[in-house]
Amino acid sequence: MEIGALIRVPPFLEEYKVIEKFSYKVSAKEQLKKYIIYEDKNFLAINKPPNIAVQGGTKIRKHLDGILKSSYKSIQPRLVHRLDKETSGVLLVAKNRKTANHLTYAFRMKKITKHYWAITNGDYLNKNGVINIDIRGRNNEKLYSSLTYYHKYMKINNKLNWIIFCPITGRNHQIRIHSKSMGAPILGDKKYDNLFKESNNGLHLHSRSVEFSDLDGKKFFFEAPLPVHMVKTWKKYNLPMKSDFSGFKEFILES
Repeated sequence: MEIGALIRVPPFLEEYKVIEKFSYKVSAKEQLKKYIIYEDKNFLAINKPPNIAVQGGTKIRKHLDGILKSSYKSIQPRLVHRLDKETSGVLLVAKNRKTANHLTYAFRMKKITKHYWAITNGDYLNKNGVINIDIRGRNNEKLYSSLTYYHKYMKINNKLNWIIFCPITGRNHQIRIHSKSMGAPILGDKKYDNLFKESNNGLHLHSRSVEFSDLDGKKFFFEAPLPVHMVKTWKKYNLPMKSDFSGFKEFILES
């Protein structure tokens, strides 16, 4: 592999391809196989299903971190970033300390590009824009600076819009809070959208793609199929499964 060459996984996505719902009745190892997009000796990329926590907590017994550790007993998988429990999509997991340090540093230095697909209950005035609103920490302590770029890819109807987000910082619930601040909360968000009841099927926020370079300089691009509840919405409104947002990328680079 030539250094600097892009490894795209998968090469393309099938129209309306979906991931199965998560089930605790299936063994952890077998369950995990369904969600692995890519794996090598250093890391794996997972298409995280919705409604499973990434890490455990006081009231959380089933979580992805535990499934990973029970599936890889000879190594210690290391989480290098997070997704909300309700959010689906690409999640990177390091398989050794060296890779974990590299990816953690890359996230901190904004060298990893993430794009999220979302349906919002409300409109955005501009085609492209920046949301720069401080967000409180997990324990409601001090405010942290937060930055998200957005692209209004398609106006679906008078209520709904298809928005593509590119978060630069990684605060808890960042995209959900930022979108609500624009008067357009994410469809199905029980925490931040109390008015819109059309969708009771789940949060319409999906980590669609992640792009980065590994320790050897190889460039990777991972793209994750939508979860079942979002595919139903895409079919309902006859939305395309592919998006060309090159203009959005140029907007970010010029900002």
